[in-house]
Amino acid sequence: MQRRAAASPHTGSRTGAATSSPVLTHVQTHRLVSSRRDVARCRATDGDSAASASGRSDLMTQLLRGPRPDLFQAHPKMRQLHHILRGNHSHLRGLERPFGIVVLPAYVWGTVSSLLGLHLAVPVLSGAAVGGLFAAINRFCNRRVWLAPRQPITVVITGGSRGLGKALAREFLAAGDRVLITSRTQEAVDLAVSELREEVAAAALGTRGSVDDDDDDADSYPQIMGVACDVSDPAAVAAVEAAAVETFGRVDAWVNNAAYSGSFRTMVEQRDEQIEQVVYTNLLGTLLCTRQAISLFGRQCGGGHLFNMDGAGADGFPTPNYAAYGATKAGITHLTATLQRELAGTPVRLHTVSPGMILTDLLLEGATTANKQAFNILCEHPETVAAFLVPRIKSAVARDASGTYTRYLTVASALMRLATAPARLGRFFDGSGRPVYPSERDRILGRHAKVTARLQAAARRQNGGLALAYNLSVLVGVLVMMAEAPMLRG
Repeated sequence: MQRRAAASPHTGSRTGAATSSPVLTHVQTHRLVSSRRDVARCRATDGDSAASASGRSDLMTQLLRGPRPDLFQAHPKMRQLHHILRGNHSHLRGLERPFGIVVLPAYVWGTVSSLLGLHLAVPVLSGAAVGGLFAAINRFCNRRVWLAPRQPITVVITGGSRGLGKALAREFLAAGDRVLITSRTQEAVDLAVSELREEVAAAALGTRGSVDDDDDDADSYPQIMGVACDVSDPAAVAAVEAAAVETFGRVDAWVNNAAYSGSFRTMVEQRDEQIEQVVYTNLLGTLLCTRQAISLFGRQCGGGHLFNMDGAGADGFPTPNYAAYGATKAGITHLTATLQRELAGTPVRLHTVSPGMILTDLLLEGATTANKQAFNILCEHPETVAAFLVPRIKSAVARDASGTYTRYLTVASALMRLATAPARLGRFFDGSGRPVYPSERDRILGRHAKVTARLQAAARRQNGGLALAYNLSVLVGVLVMMAEAPMLRG
């Protein structure tokens, strides 16, 4: 492997020195500003506390924050109230959210009780109390759980030229963050950066076409750069840190995403170079990148957040035909648990991300027809999973949390997918195992872009569980009144 020769940073699809790229030039114009922001961040703790206290005193502003369940978003009366508040009473903007949460159950329960011939007082007051409880939970979660960073963050993503890594980079860039991606070859880095720049710029412009590469408006370029890096080479990993700090001034989050599965074969059928590559990329690469990130976060002001990806084998279950891959993921689980102890009391925050089953080349290698039928039920495209993961990664950074475990495919969601399996058959593969899904470019920029956007919007929502609990509470109240009505009248 030519490891040391592949450690120079490049951006875009242009060749030559990094400074010749308009993308990198645009990124470098923000470096001084970013550094000054970091200094201000370290020196203004008291100022931030005072600002927070001032913000807390504005009770109305805080009350108006929080997600709104879809049940209210589409209600015409709520929309009408929203437009009224936006027009003449801007200081009350957003009041329809907590107001709707409190009023709707009281209105529904009161209407049902009236139709059933019951007294109105108890159902109406009970509905208002339940709504008030959920409004308070919404406010608390918005302030403490669903936070977003106040400023754009800088993220390093290894293995970011395709699959989940590329989708994560696209999602961070769409949110205005600064991203550095790595890949083994310079060609892969150049292609990924060029495609990401086109996709993010097209999304920002609200179009689905290509973006003119000759556009001289620097603000139209997302802040992204790429570095060719073999993660199993210490010098190449050190070059990634140097490039990120030189270009962006700091790194807020480092995502160890680079992975290699090897071929879908039994252990004795694996070639020496395949086993070597799996161990080098998954385990040695994670070790070296983790060490580099910990060293960087220990030196820079404010520390940083390190996110390790788990996978099949991380939970201790066997992985037939992927023995080496499963062993490396189990090793990462042990590494993460050990570092949690070692890093206690330091500014380094360590997290685990479980993306679940993603429809990528890594998963499809050696897959049988039966496997592909299961993929129809349990898999998702990388961009959908990334839309779920990125807001939660950024929330962990904003809260300065440590030890979070973000899972896309939970036990509950897997059971729900199995329960709805008939409706999911044929999503990605037909009965013969032939793919029937559109290409990545078609999903992002083509005629399937609107479908992708809807799926991503649903995945980004962090209040789905709370909204479901709220709706079920309203429904349960109605059912209870209907069941108790005959006895109360009697």
